[in-house]
Amino acid sequence: MRNNRLAKAIFFMVASAFSGASMSACTKLVPGVPAMEKTFFTAFVCMIAAWIVQIRRHHEAPHFLRKDIKDLTLRAIYGIISMWLTFWCASAMEIGDAQALFNLGPSFTMIYAYFAMGERFDRRQGLLVILAFIGGLFIVKPSFHNVYLVPALAAVLCGCIGGVAHAYIRKLSVYNKVEGNAVILYNYTFSAAVELLLCLKIFVVPNARQLLFMLAAGGFCFLTQVFMTIAFTLAAASEVSVYKYSQIIISSVLGMLLFAEYPDAFSVAGYIIIIGSAVLMWQYNKTKQGAS
Repeated sequence: MRNNRLAKAIFFMVASAFSGASMSACTKLVPGVPAMEKTFFTAFVCMIAAWIVQIRRHHEAPHFLRKDIKDLTLRAIYGIISMWLTFWCASAMEIGDAQALFNLGPSFTMIYAYFAMGERFDRRQGLLVILAFIGGLFIVKPSFHNVYLVPALAAVLCGCIGGVAHAYIRKLSVYNKVEGNAVILYNYTFSAAVELLLCLKIFVVPNARQLLFMLAAGGFCFLTQVFMTIAFTLAAASEVSVYKYSQIIISSVLGMLLFAEYPDAFSVAGYIIIIGSAVLMWQYNKTKQGAS
């Protein structure tokens, strides 16, 4: 029975990774539309879906405590910046490289949680974080001759900001005990309103094809969270979280199939190092939890 639940959890985590990669691919298939407008349509679709879930579950709007509003708002602001950078980087560079750099987020989450919430990590965990950053350097290839240097650095920044946003999710859910869908609903309602205001002056009326892909990106974004939530319901995060890194491989395959983007040897080495560090961190944390 346990092995069956774990197999289902792994399936849903890989499905979440596939949805996340598909979201990036959909946004890249919409050239000529500003990244902020793409984030608005994504947030709008997720907002509608989150409201549907909220009403079906609780039959009323969520009630937020005043003490949680600051953290909810900061999580939403970091989410807006992270999503905008995600869409801009996915359009400006190879999506496989971008996705690998986005996946530096968990390392930034650990660092932020250490300073902001006092969550400690030991020397071995710290070395694995450094190893992940070394993998990122292979992809960034810091050089003035690298035409993708600025997007690559922006993707690292996206991973950093996304990591901080995830730290706020952890703080809200674990420490403040805010229900998960309520966090999602506040995030996307706030984001949709702010992004609409930000993109009004640069709004480009999309054609039917562009609108379809942007709405699809929103759908994939919401499915990413739904599938991940199901995975974490079926098994502990320590058992399945590592499978999220399959998103790097899936993104690379989609990049080759849809955009003829073939990663070079340095990028492949970076993928291997980042995924490898994640696997080693996963194994070490499982061993550590088993010993405690």
